Formats: sequence, structure tokens, C-alpha cells
Amino acid sequence: MASNLKEMYANLVLENEEEDGVFITNEELPVKEQSFVLIGRFLTEKNINFNAMQNVMASLWRPKEGMEIHELGEQRFSFVFFHKLDLQKVIEGGPWTFEQSLLLYHILGENENPHTVPLNNMDIWMQVYDVPKGLISENLLQNIGNFVGKFVKSDSNNINGVWKMFLRIRVTLNVEKPIKRRMKLRRESGECNWVNFKYERLSLFCFVCGVLGHSERDCSVVYAHLDKVIEKAYGAWLRAPMKGGKQQNLGAKWLRNAAGTSSKDDRKTESTTL
Repeated sequence: MASNLKEMYANLVLENEEEDGVFITNEELPVKEQSFVLIGRFLTEKNINFNAMQNVMASLWRPKEGMEIHELGEQRFSFVFFHKLDLQKVIEGGPWTFEQSLLLYHILGENENPHTVPLNNMDIWMQVYDVPKGLISENLLQNIGNFVGKFVKSDSNNINGVWKMFLRIRVTLNVEKPIKRRMKLRRESGECNWVNFKYERLSLFCFVCGVLGHSERDCSVVYAHLDKVIEKAYGAWLRAPMKGGKQQNLGAKWLRNAAGTSSKDDRKTESTTL
């Protein structure tokens, strides 16, 4: 009987210990520097040279408050920014590539797992040609964007101003689907017009199947039809002309976690003296 009482008392004490605890308020939590994280992967089966990649990307982005890049395994990377505007510049300036491989990214939410978030979409500016002047409207541009992928926004100069050779819209594309080449506009009168597309900063894509991330020599369609002449329905004409030259700067000065980087105060000093 005594042994049973001892066991019951021991269990009671343990239960009380498990239930008791310390209540921590938000004010008692350690204060962390606010950060904004992109989880990304490059659309390639090649191994990525991490040191080269982080210097190239940092030199392209040039974040005012610096950044950190970390390997997550399975060809995933985290891109950590310390100011919302630095993140915003990257989001709005894409698409981005390293050694012709497209960077796919996702803005990491508070409760999301960086190892499992989907990385299949990209945002890109596209140019829309041959729209009859009398049909130009914001609603039409949204419909075109949703036909190509998912409409994000249109260039503020599309509707206002003088006649333009093309209109610009930003869209989200699923990289697992072929890119769109053109779209047919049907009027109530029965008359039809074709509008044609070009994509700005378009990376490697297949001239046979139209999917991003590989060329025709690695295309499964070509492999499946070795004895047939495969028509190339896509071509370099889908790429909009590039403006300016390539960046040649090293990126270490913008990387907080790279050897030899300058401090946050040094970066501020440099930005005010340039």
C-alpha cells in the first residue's frame, strides 16, 4: 500500500511540474533585426557554384542594407534582406539569372517551411504588339495577362501619352508550361486580330516545346521523335531587345555573410559619398 501511495504521489508531482511553466510575453522575447526572406532555386540540373553565385547576385541587386545568402540543401537557397525596399527592388526588377539559369523564388511567410514552399513561378515583363489603337484598355491588358499566365500589373505609360509600338504588362508564368507566342482578339463584328508577344530578359527556353529551363537538344519531345523532323514553333524573336550592358561588379561589399565585406556603417558611408 505504501509503495502504491509513493507512486501516486510521484506521478502527481510530475503532472504538476508538466503543467506549470513560465509565461513569456512578447516584450520578453529577444529583439531581432527585421528581415525579409526569399527562398529560391535555379532552373537547372547543374550544380550551382555557391560562392560565384552569391557574388553575382549581390552585385546585380546591390542592397543598401546588405543581405545574406545561405544554402538550404537540395539546390535551394535563402536570400535574406534587411530592408523592405531592397526586397522590393529585387521582386520588381526580375527575372534574374545566374549562368543563364533562371532564378525561381518565393517570399517566405512567417509560418512557411523554406524546404517545401513551391518554386515553379516567375514574374516577367512582356511586350504586347499589334493591338489596334481603338481596342487598348486596362481591361484588355488584364485579359491578355491572364491568358499568358496571371496578370500582375501594367506599365503606367500604356494608356496615357502618344502612340507606342508596344504595350507592357507584368505577368506571373508557370515555368512548367510553354510560354505564349500570340493571342487572337475577336470583335463583335466577327473581325479578328492577332496580338504578338515578346518577353523582357527571357532566359533559356526550348524552341521546340516552349518550356523554360532547357534547349531543344535536351527536350523530351525531340528524344521521343528521333526519326522525325521536329518543327521549331518558337524562336529567339520572343526575346525583347536588351538595354544596356552586363554588370561586372563584384558583390562582396553587399553581402553581410561574405568574407571581407564592409560593415553596415561602411555601406551607408559609401552610399552617401558616391
